[in-house]
Amino acid sequence: MSSLSERLAKGKALWIVLLVLVTLFWGNSFIAIKHIVAHVSPLELVAFRFVLVALTFAVILLPTRWDEVRDLIREEGWRLGFLGLTGAILYSTFLAWGQTEVPAGIASLIIALNPAFIYALSLIFLGETFQWARVVGLVIAFTGLFVIIRWGSGEQLTSATARYVFITMLAPSMWAIYTVAGKSVVARHPPFLVTGVSMMFAGLFSLVFIRPSLLAHLPTLPFSFWGAVLFLGWPCTVFAFFVWFAVLEHRDASRVAGFIYLVPMFGVSFSQWLLGEPITVPLLLGAAILIVGVVLVNRR
Repeated sequence: MSSLSERLAKGKALWIVLLVLVTLFWGNSFIAIKHIVAHVSPLELVAFRFVLVALTFAVILLPTRWDEVRDLIREEGWRLGFLGLTGAILYSTFLAWGQTEVPAGIASLIIALNPAFIYALSLIFLGETFQWARVVGLVIAFTGLFVIIRWGSGEQLTSATARYVFITMLAPSMWAIYTVAGKSVVARHPPFLVTGVSMMFAGLFSLVFIRPSLLAHLPTLPFSFWGAVLFLGWPCTVFAFFVWFAVLEHRDASRVAGFIYLVPMFGVSFSQWLLGEPITVPLLLGAAILIVGVVLVNRR
């Protein structure tokens, strides 16, 4: 990570290219999830993804930073377990469960509400300053989501669809809990180390979802399934976190956070291209309203 950090410190364009690449991966992660849950259950998806992620972080961190990992677990063990549970296991479970019925493009827009959930929880638990402009942003963002859900898909909204939309919304709420709960931990320890160890805890937790019936099903899974699992595990998780924290060492956080707005754009665009999901005028209008609201929430 140090060599990449040195290059980012010197290169003016490299960090922009890498962040666009990360958001491109994240935007396409919804398509990968949609493909995986067509073959296995959401809980089995979590097992595949985070066992791979945990093993990868173990290979990266344990040989060279074992003492730091050991001391971090001794000091923050239960907190790291909680972060792995909320930010990995529950987040991915609700997202995958919701995507069994919710289109990938719409799911990417629901996840774009992350900052709104984080601000709401920060008001309650972190004593965040109350600002009317940011509260108005919350209202605007959820108005945009209503437009997307009610008219965006071009199909009639049913109670079953609404249920899965709500399940999908639990994913950004879990990420908000992960972010708020982890704020004090990353203030005391290197963020990449905290993320890596919490993902190793997530890998341990997800082992309970591996059952004999799943192992017997493995030979029947297509090559594209394994490609989607590897895509979620390596580019979307390990590589993305690696780049994200390396860039944050040398660039202002507010400038880096702005790249998040590319994720739903990539998500909707590639969902239409690869999955044939329709892009309607109400969907674009709702997306624009939602992003404006999220921008207002993020403004300081």
